[in-house]
Amino acid sequence: MATDHSTAFDFGGTTPSTFRCPDCGTTAPSTSVPYDDLGYAVCPGCSYTTAPETVGPWTADDA
Repeated sequence: MATDHSTAFDFGGTTPSTFRCPDCGTTAPSTSVPYDDLGYAVCPGCSYTTAPETVGPWTADDA
C-alpha cells in the first residue's frame, strides 16, 4: 500500500526543512512535497523530479 507523503505535520512551532525546485524555483515545506514511487521529491509547482531518466528498453547485449 502506498504511503501518502503529502500530509503536512505539526512540528510544534519549529520550521521544517524547505524544498526548493531547481527547475521553477518553487519553495515549500519538505513535509508538503509529494514523492514518487521511488521516493524522489516531485515539485508541487511544475512536477519536476530528480529521479533518474528511464532509458531502454534494455537487451541482453547491453549487459
